[in-house]
Amino acid sequence: MKTARALHDEISKELSEIGNKLDSAAGRTAVSPEFRSVLRTLRSHVSSLCDLLNGEIPFDDEASKVIFSIEIRREISAINIALAGIDESDELLGELRELLNFPKYFLDEGKKVSKLITPLTRREKEVLALLPRGITAKAMASELFLTEATIKSHLASIYQKFEVVNRTQAIAIAIEYKYLSF
Repeated sequence: MKTARALHDEISKELSEIGNKLDSAAGRTAVSPEFRSVLRTLRSHVSSLCDLLNGEIPFDDEASKVIFSIEIRREISAINIALAGIDESDELLGELRELLNFPKYFLDEGKKVSKLITPLTRREKEVLALLPRGITAKAMASELFLTEATIKSHLASIYQKFEVVNRTQAIAIAIEYKYLSF
């Protein structure tokens, strides 16, 4: 079962890799000065976010299951705002967008369940409970005696209800809103 610390580490690792790619992209001679400036600004935000993720120690007590501090949420929001004005076709920036594309309701500072999440079905909850283990859809299907296509359908429904695009985001929201505990 993934803990909040493990989620921080996973996101930080992916951000570090993206940060290195941002440095490389900014150093290319074919990059315009304006885009180079954007890449360097993004790199600065990514570095700051990595530092925050690595430095923060999430609480282990049941009462405060907050996955990201306000500072981390602000930095993610700042990166998303910076990405909003950039061409969608850049693969590297698309990778960064996907990693940090948490729904707005999750990043809001005064977010105490400001948005009600559509309830999950019993089967969706069972599939969600398996996500932190990092197993494939095929392994989930075997464990729950369902087809792989059914598992993928449940995952798509969970992602849609949580307004996320990947497992890491779904796990973070599920822990925050007490669908999962560790």
